[in-house]
Amino acid sequence: MTLRTGKIETFAHYSNFSNLKEFNSHFEQWLLLHKEDFTKSELIGLKRLVRFCAKVPGVSNAKIATVLKAINEDLGENGISRTTFKRMTQKAMKIGILSIHETERKNGSQTSNLYFFNRFPTIEPPKPEILNHPNPKF
Repeated sequence: MTLRTGKIETFAHYSNFSNLKEFNSHFEQWLLLHKEDFTKSELIGLKRLVRFCAKVPGVSNAKIATVLKAINEDLGENGISRTTFKRMTQKAMKIGILSIHETERKNGSQTSNLYFFNRFPTIEPPKPEILNHPNPKF
């Protein structure tokens, strides 16, 4: 599915979160489980991408170059490469943290991606009728 580029507000319906606090909570749950799946540099890229998801919780259409520029301004020579960022996004997609859609310009050429974070899967508690079963005799 290819989307037309636009202001981030036009992609609000891709958000899986009602507010920024909920998004941050789900992201922290993902990190608790999968932090060790990423290298230090990949974590830097992932956490910076999260910072671009504040206007619409969990959704960003920032260009890779924009994210890398922000990282490199903070870290100087210790920034990350475009390849590292792309490797991080592939890992995050495989794990289920992140989904990506390409966006295109009016002329059909590819532009920035639309990144949206997924909710952390929760295990639902057992239903009350299962909990209230009679004790079996052994």
